Amino acid sequence: MLKKRYLILFLTAAVAGALLFGWGYHHGATSVEIRDSVIVRYRPGRVVRDTIREPYPVIVREPPDTICIPADTAAILADYLRERDYPLDFSTDSTGRFLVTATVGRNRLLSAEATIEPLIREVIDYRTVIRDVRQVPRWRIDLDAGVNLRNQWAGVSATRNFGWFSLSGTAGYDPFRREPVLEIRGKVSIWQSFTKK
Repeated sequence: MLKKRYLILFLTAAVAGALLFGWGYHHGATSVEIRDSVIVRYRPGRVVRDTIREPYPVIVREPPDTICIPADTAAILADYLRERDYPLDFSTDSTGRFLVTATVGRNRLLSAEATIEPLIREVIDYRTVIRDVRQVPRWRIDLDAGVNLRNQWAGVSATRNFGWFSLSGTAGYDPFRREPVLEIRGKVSIWQSFTKK
Protein backbone atom coordinates (compact mmCIF):
# COMPACT_ATOMS: atom_id res chain seq x y z
CA MET A 1 0.00 0.00 0.00
CA LEU A 2 2.87 2.32 0.87
CA LYS A 3 4.65 1.53 -2.40
CA LYS A 4 1.51 2.30 -4.38
CA ARG A 5 1.20 5.68 -2.61
CA TYR A 6 4.82 6.57 -3.44
CA LEU A 7 4.25 5.51 -7.06
CA ILE A 8 1.21 7.81 -7.33
CA LEU A 9 3.15 10.70 -5.81
CA PHE A 10 6.06 10.10 -8.20
CA LEU A 11 3.78 9.98 -11.25
CA THR A 12 1.98 13.16 -10.13
CA ALA A 13 5.29 14.99 -9.66
CA ALA A 14 6.53 13.79 -13.08
CA VAL A 15 3.37 14.97 -14.84
CA ALA A 16 3.50 18.34 -13.04
CA GLY A 17 7.19 18.75 -13.94
CA ALA A 18 6.51 17.90 -17.59
CA LEU A 19 3.67 20.43 -17.71
CA LEU A 20 5.86 23.14 -16.17
CA PHE A 21 8.73 22.34 -18.54
CA GLY A 22 6.40 22.44 -21.57
CA TRP A 23 4.92 25.74 -20.44
CA GLY A 24 8.36 27.29 -19.89
CA TYR A 25 9.67 26.14 -23.26
CA HIS A 26 6.56 27.30 -25.10
CA HIS A 27 6.53 30.66 -23.31
CA GLY A 28 10.23 31.28 -23.96
CA ALA A 29 10.10 30.23 -27.62
CA THR A 30 7.07 32.32 -28.50
CA SER A 31 8.09 35.43 -26.58
CA VAL A 32 11.52 35.91 -28.25
CA GLU A 33 11.94 36.93 -31.89
CA ILE A 34 15.35 37.24 -33.57
CA ARG A 35 15.82 39.42 -36.65
CA ASP A 36 19.01 39.44 -38.69
CA SER A 37 19.75 42.36 -41.01
CA VAL A 38 22.69 43.53 -43.10
CA ILE A 39 23.51 47.21 -43.62
CA VAL A 40 25.92 48.31 -46.35
CA ARG A 41 27.26 51.83 -46.09
CA TYR A 42 30.12 53.84 -47.55
CA ARG A 43 32.44 55.73 -45.21
CA PRO A 44 34.66 58.58 -46.50
CA GLY A 45 38.35 57.72 -46.29
CA ARG A 46 41.43 59.89 -45.84
CA VAL A 47 41.81 62.66 -48.42
CA VAL A 48 44.95 62.28 -50.57
CA ARG A 49 46.36 65.17 -52.60
CA ASP A 50 49.25 64.87 -55.06
CA THR A 51 50.76 67.10 -57.74
CA ILE A 52 52.89 66.00 -60.71
CA ARG A 53 55.16 68.77 -61.98
CA GLU A 54 56.24 68.77 -65.65
CA PRO A 55 55.14 65.24 -66.50
CA TYR A 56 57.12 63.59 -69.26
CA PRO A 57 55.07 62.36 -72.25
CA VAL A 58 55.07 58.63 -72.83
CA ILE A 59 54.25 58.81 -76.56
CA VAL A 60 54.87 61.71 -78.98
CA ARG A 61 53.18 61.52 -82.38
CA GLU A 62 54.64 63.69 -85.16
CA PRO A 63 52.51 64.89 -88.10
CA PRO A 64 53.15 62.97 -91.33
CA ASP A 65 53.91 66.05 -93.47
CA THR A 66 55.15 69.59 -92.90
CA ILE A 67 52.49 72.18 -93.70
CA CYS A 68 53.74 75.43 -95.24
CA ILE A 69 51.18 78.24 -95.03
CA PRO A 70 51.35 81.93 -94.11
CA ALA A 71 51.10 82.29 -90.32
CA ASP A 72 50.83 85.01 -87.68
CA THR A 73 53.94 84.47 -85.59
CA ALA A 74 52.78 86.70 -82.75
CA ALA A 75 49.48 84.83 -82.40
CA ILE A 76 51.27 81.49 -82.48
CA LEU A 77 53.72 82.60 -79.76
CA ALA A 78 50.88 84.01 -77.62
CA ASP A 79 48.95 80.74 -77.91
CA TYR A 80 52.16 78.80 -77.22
CA LEU A 81 52.80 80.70 -73.98
CA ARG A 82 49.16 80.67 -72.85
CA GLU A 83 48.37 78.26 -69.97
CA ARG A 84 45.02 76.47 -69.70
CA ASP A 85 43.57 74.66 -66.68
CA TYR A 86 41.30 71.66 -67.29
CA PRO A 87 39.27 70.46 -64.26
CA LEU A 88 38.54 66.75 -64.69
CA ASP A 89 36.03 64.97 -62.44
CA PHE A 90 36.22 61.15 -62.28
CA SER A 91 34.08 60.84 -59.13
CA THR A 92 31.45 58.11 -58.71
CA ASP A 93 28.93 57.31 -55.99
CA SER A 94 30.56 53.96 -55.20
CA THR A 95 34.29 54.76 -55.38
CA GLY A 96 34.39 58.31 -54.03
CA ARG A 97 35.69 61.70 -55.12
CA PHE A 98 38.50 61.84 -57.75
CA LEU A 99 39.33 65.30 -59.10
CA VAL A 100 42.20 66.17 -61.43
CA THR A 101 43.24 69.70 -62.44
CA ALA A 102 45.53 69.61 -65.49
CA THR A 103 47.50 72.69 -66.62
CA VAL A 104 48.43 72.76 -70.33
CA GLY A 105 50.81 75.30 -71.94
CA ARG A 106 53.72 75.52 -74.37
CA ASN A 107 52.32 72.57 -76.27
CA ARG A 108 52.61 70.20 -73.31
CA LEU A 109 51.14 69.23 -69.96
CA LEU A 110 52.76 71.45 -67.36
CA SER A 111 51.27 69.92 -64.19
CA ALA A 112 48.52 67.67 -62.90
CA GLU A 113 47.03 68.00 -59.41
CA ALA A 114 44.87 65.16 -58.08
CA THR A 115 42.52 65.13 -55.08
CA ILE A 116 41.30 61.68 -54.03
CA GLU A 117 38.75 60.97 -51.30
CA PRO A 118 37.85 57.28 -51.50
CA LEU A 119 34.70 55.69 -50.13
CA ILE A 120 35.31 52.62 -47.99
CA ARG A 121 32.57 50.00 -48.17
CA GLU A 122 31.43 48.63 -44.83
CA VAL A 123 29.10 45.68 -44.31
CA ILE A 124 27.54 45.52 -40.84
CA ASP A 125 25.55 42.55 -39.56
CA TYR A 126 22.89 43.37 -37.00
CA ARG A 127 21.03 40.90 -34.82
CA THR A 128 18.00 42.27 -33.00
CA VAL A 129 16.44 40.23 -30.21
CA ILE A 130 12.86 41.29 -29.50
CA ARG A 131 11.20 39.99 -26.37
CA ASP A 132 7.43 40.19 -26.45
CA VAL A 133 6.26 41.03 -22.94
CA ARG A 134 2.59 40.21 -22.75
CA GLN A 135 0.51 42.18 -20.29
CA VAL A 136 -2.15 40.43 -18.26
CA PRO A 137 -5.13 42.70 -17.46
CA ARG A 138 -5.09 43.79 -13.83
CA TRP A 139 -8.85 44.13 -13.41
CA ARG A 140 -11.56 42.26 -15.29
CA ILE A 141 -15.35 42.33 -14.98
CA ASP A 142 -17.38 39.47 -16.49
CA LEU A 143 -20.97 38.34 -16.82
CA ASP A 144 -21.21 34.91 -15.19
CA ALA A 145 -23.58 32.01 -15.40
CA GLY A 146 -22.95 28.77 -13.55
CA VAL A 147 -24.50 25.41 -12.86
CA ASN A 148 -23.50 22.89 -10.22
CA LEU A 149 -25.16 20.16 -8.17
CA ARG A 150 -26.53 22.62 -5.61
CA ASN A 151 -27.68 25.67 -7.57
CA GLN A 152 -27.72 27.61 -10.81
CA TRP A 153 -27.02 31.31 -11.01
CA ALA A 154 -26.34 34.27 -13.24
CA GLY A 155 -24.52 37.39 -12.18
CA VAL A 156 -21.49 39.63 -12.39
CA SER A 157 -17.92 38.86 -11.30
CA ALA A 158 -14.89 41.06 -10.77
CA THR A 159 -11.37 39.63 -10.98
CA ARG A 160 -8.12 41.16 -9.72
CA ASN A 161 -4.94 39.62 -11.15
CA PHE A 162 -1.68 39.53 -9.18
CA GLY A 163 0.49 37.82 -11.79
CA TRP A 164 0.04 34.09 -11.35
CA PHE A 165 -2.50 34.56 -8.56
CA SER A 166 -5.96 36.03 -9.05
CA LEU A 167 -8.80 36.85 -6.70
CA SER A 168 -12.39 37.03 -7.95
CA GLY A 169 -15.73 37.81 -6.40
CA THR A 170 -19.11 36.90 -7.88
CA ALA A 171 -22.51 38.35 -7.10
CA GLY A 172 -25.53 36.72 -8.72
CA TYR A 173 -29.00 35.33 -8.30
CA ASP A 174 -30.34 31.79 -8.34
CA PRO A 175 -33.78 31.92 -10.08
CA PHE A 176 -34.73 28.35 -9.06
CA ARG A 177 -33.95 28.63 -5.38
CA ARG A 178 -34.79 32.34 -5.42
CA GLU A 179 -31.82 33.43 -3.38
CA PRO A 180 -28.72 35.55 -4.01
CA VAL A 181 -25.36 33.94 -4.66
CA LEU A 182 -22.16 35.45 -3.29
CA GLU A 183 -18.83 33.77 -3.91
CA ILE A 184 -15.14 34.61 -3.49
CA ARG A 185 -12.44 32.55 -5.18
CA GLY A 186 -8.66 32.54 -5.21
CA LYS A 187 -6.85 31.01 -8.19
CA VAL A 188 -3.25 30.08 -8.91
CA SER A 189 -2.36 29.62 -12.60
CA ILE A 190 -0.19 26.65 -13.53
CA TRP A 191 -0.29 27.31 -17.30
CA GLN A 192 -1.17 30.26 -19.51
CA SER A 193 -1.40 30.58 -23.27
CA PHE A 194 -1.19 33.91 -25.08
CA THR A 195 -2.34 34.71 -28.59
CA LYS A 196 0.48 36.32 -30.57
CA LYS A 197 -0.56 39.52 -32.33
